[in-house]
Amino acid sequence: MSEWNSNFDYEEENEPEIWDEHQWEDFYRETDKRTDQYIHLIDKYKDHPDRNRIIAREMGWTYLRDEDDGDKKRWMDEFDFYEYDEGEEWKNLTDYDITDFDSFENLPLYQKAFEYTIDAMNMIDEHLTNVNDESINTFGRCVTIPPAKIAGGFGLGFQMDSLGGNIANCKRGLSAANKMLEALYDIEKKNLLDQETYLNYYSRGKEIRDGLAIYIIELRERFRRGIP
Repeated sequence: MSEWNSNFDYEEENEPEIWDEHQWEDFYRETDKRTDQYIHLIDKYKDHPDRNRIIAREMGWTYLRDEDDGDKKRWMDEFDFYEYDEGEEWKNLTDYDITDFDSFENLPLYQKAFEYTIDAMNMIDEHLTNVNDESINTFGRCVTIPPAKIAGGFGLGFQMDSLGGNIANCKRGLSAANKMLEALYDIEKKNLLDQETYLNYYSRGKEIRDGLAIYIIELRERFRRGIP
């Protein structure tokens, strides 16, 4: 068995080890190419009316949904979510139970993040396509990551043996969201984008970033309590 497999093969003959978010983060450093694939697909199909289904299929996420069910619908500061890690105040910031959804596409946070990604890419095409600046490249790259990480985490599920992976996925999405907002701030400071457009996208992006941070808190609480 290779060194890689010996480190990350968690499907043992005995009962599998319960990985926490940090062990999963080590694993994900080995699997970043999946994010590159998602970025390629979201750019390729961003204007396709059935883009969600196509991207899910090509990413191999068809196991997250019933393909035969035709009726199934488919900011600069870091968010200091650690202040909510103790106590119950964070619960007032969300109004749904994440396990109420049978598909990542129906999860409100994913829907907001995905719609923002599509709108942001169209905004770049309309306002910034002929501007060569690293902050634009960073924004365009990072804006695609949060929905991919939310979806990938959802696919792992909410059971104890995979919940740490779900959390680690979402933490990577949160990191990308922070970089996305920093890049957008740099774009505005360089006067590459008008104020109205900037404020619109910054506000929406911050909402998604903050929502993702709260989502991570809920996942961590489930892991702490051992809630499947």
